[in-house]
Amino acid sequence: MSGPDNLSKLERLRARDGDHCWLCGLPIDFKAEPNSAKAWSIEHLLSKCHGGPEKLENLTLCHPPCNRSLANRSLVKKVEMREKRRRKAWLASIRGQINKVLGA
Repeated sequence: MSGPDNLSKLERLRARDGDHCWLCGLPIDFKAEPNSAKAWSIEHLLSKCHGGPEKLENLTLCHPPCNRSLANRSLVKKVEMREKRRRKAWLASIRGQINKVLGA
């Protein structure tokens, strides 16, 4: 087999989404001990209990703790959680930059 058909699920997700956690946006350490905080896990965006398929379109990469925090929530709630975390991180970054410029 040649082309994308012989790539693993992990390789396909990395090629599509990059090497960052879907929820927190921080880098994933693919050499980390399994289930450690910075390791990788596969998250079902639409949870299996809500009828989510095992198709690549429904899967994404997350850190194990992020995956656990998403649990079996609805897709809408998961997106809300993601946006809230990313907004909080962005604001902290902006505050840090302002403080740096002001010499605080």
